[in-house]
Amino acid sequence: MSEATITERQQHWLDHIKAADSFDGSVADYARAEGLTPKELYQWKTILTRRGLLPAKKIRSDFVPVATRPVRSGVVSLVLPNGVRVEFDGELRSEQMHSLVTAASRLS
Repeated sequence: MSEATITERQQHWLDHIKAADSFDGSVADYARAEGLTPKELYQWKTILTRRGLLPAKKIRSDFVPVATRPVRSGVVSLVLPNGVRVEFDGELRSEQMHSLVTAASRLS
């Protein structure tokens, strides 16, 4: 759906949402200044996003993917936050490393 095919009501709310985004203050402040409620703005933002009239917000994740490779001959030494120290001498596959760290993290 393009902006040319939206209803007058949708355009009204789209204009308010864009103005609230560029407003020098909170959404609640903008809503009060315009005689609206923040709930209305958020509801319409959701509706217009679902209809493709607003870009979907990217969800930020603090998790970082980690690729592991087998550890070739050498000593692996880990000290976990619970104080447990794990040392292993030999070759480990990533599944084995995961199992070892998971088991050690459950120790107290």
